[in-house]
Amino acid sequence: MHIAGGLYHELCETPKWNGQFGSGGRAAAAVSVLSPGSTLHTYAQSDDNPGSDILTAMGIRISSTYSDTPIAFAYFHPLSQPHIEPKPALIPQQLPIRVAGDVVLRFGFLEGSAIVDAELAIYDPQTAHRPEPFGANGSTAKRLALVMNELELCRYAGCADVTTAAANVMSHGKQKTVIVVKRGVRGVTIYEPNVEPINVPAYYSSRVFKIGTGDVFSAVFASYWGEAGMSAVEAADLASRSVSAYCETMILPVRTEHLNMRKPVIGRAPSRIVLYGSISTIGRRYTLEEARFRLKELGIETVSPQLDEIPNSFFSDTSLLIVADGLTPMDIRRFCANRPYDTIIILDEEQRHDVAALSNSGATIIPDFASSLYHAAWPRACRHTLAGCRDA
Repeated sequence: MHIAGGLYHELCETPKWNGQFGSGGRAAAAVSVLSPGSTLHTYAQSDDNPGSDILTAMGIRISSTYSDTPIAFAYFHPLSQPHIEPKPALIPQQLPIRVAGDVVLRFGFLEGSAIVDAELAIYDPQTAHRPEPFGANGSTAKRLALVMNELELCRYAGCADVTTAAANVMSHGKQKTVIVVKRGVRGVTIYEPNVEPINVPAYYSSRVFKIGTGDVFSAVFASYWGEAGMSAVEAADLASRSVSAYCETMILPVRTEHLNMRKPVIGRAPSRIVLYGSISTIGRRYTLEEARFRLKELGIETVSPQLDEIPNSFFSDTSLLIVADGLTPMDIRRFCANRPYDTIIILDEEQRHDVAALSNSGATIIPDFASSLYHAAWPRACRHTLAGCRDA
């Protein structure tokens, strides 16, 4: 398989992460066992850099086009918007990379573009800011799979409704097109011509490390759909399972022998999430504000009694997320009193012993910010409260 994508420096503050991947590098690493001998086409200052060395050791061939501008992405946490250096508007544009092959996975670049000539092409534009149509730069393919999230698809098609956007793209393309729409905690929806859309679930992971999950998904999908000849639905399911494994371990390539053990996220997600925590310091208030904002990005209505006015009717069909920093166990028990929450998640970054004891009362305690948000947003089959809350 041929992969066209960036090879960028990535940093994350919490959890700590420092790697030379980018979309192209991570995709190549993800399929280094599934598609041995794959070639990464990218921009680089030289062939001698840590990212290239790691990929070469995995058996990936590197075809680099010169660019004198190193690019870095810096995240505060895995769900935050990255700081990109240099600013994208200031990155010099290089001549396009030309890639020809039977199966080509093309990502969007910051410093250029890839002109693709393929039998089967998989295109992930990697941006909702004016995503470039696949054929706008002269790229061609007999069959095309577009992999993007809901916002990217709507911007790509120029309309606000996902289903209409998919229909418009499939009817106006020059080649047979399948569209794979990533929908976060709600999984993936597959659109194909003259076929009803099919949903593929997301899969649980005990930890959720989101940096690069889209790269892993696109790469694994490309390998199974493009090279192995699987249906789009089968390929998307295996890609979704692979993302779950990557989220949990942060290790590439994903061990395929464990994919059948992943558990699907099925059932009805909570209608809303109640978010409790301390606002005694600016740092604690920031954490609550950030959690509320990121949960809303995941498509879950979220309010905090410390930040919002909440009507009593709001508390039906809800999950509870408690940020333990600055709270006592008695505070936590009081917050959950008399409410039949679907799920109770406690974010405890300090991993305190007094908070850990609450796990015996029905709460799930998670030490990682991003993971706690996903666990609160995922469906749960049963409703429960913390034992003893009514007496607190």
